[in-house]
Amino acid sequence: MPPTPRSRLLQSARTLLTESGVESLTLRAIARHAGVSHGAPLKHFPHRAALLSAIATQGFRELAARTGDELNALPPTAPPARHLRTGLHAYAEFALASPEMFQLMFRQDLLDPTDEELREAGTAAFTPLLTGVRNLQTTGWQREADPLLLAGALWSSVHGLAQLWSWGSLPYATTATSMDQIYDTLCQALGLNATDPA
Repeated sequence: MPPTPRSRLLQSARTLLTESGVESLTLRAIARHAGVSHGAPLKHFPHRAALLSAIATQGFRELAARTGDELNALPPTAPPARHLRTGLHAYAEFALASPEMFQLMFRQDLLDPTDEELREAGTAAFTPLLTGVRNLQTTGWQREADPLLLAGALWSSVHGLAQLWSWGSLPYATTATSMDQIYDTLCQALGLNATDPA
């Protein structure tokens, strides 16, 4: 079955995103790449933000799938701390593997804040982190802390780590030769390594 006009536009947008970055995603450029008229995108999306939100939704779903795959690969006896570390690491790996998509997913100035599919996909991608925090709290780690605030703090830490590494700032400013070195140090500083049983 041939792709629908809508899916062709999305695929063209993703190709442009990967090849040329977020700033290349104008409706005119997407239409040109898809081989359709300049006005064609507006027949399938009410505005540019709706089209970009559809792409970002795909990104959040891919992030959730990657995280799920890595968590499902853990042995049944893996402690909560390892689950949480694995989920955070999957996030950082996704950021480095898909830097342009990663950037678009968090460009609130370009996305439609009323898009329900985007909101649902973002929530689904965040849920494993919140679940991991709550499960680890049952072992005594940060038991009295608000789990949403904890999850937000961990998220912002790993997001910043991945962003700074992708920019080349961390290799320049530290002795790290791999992102995992910084990641492992971050987990140690947060007490996530110490919560595993001896």
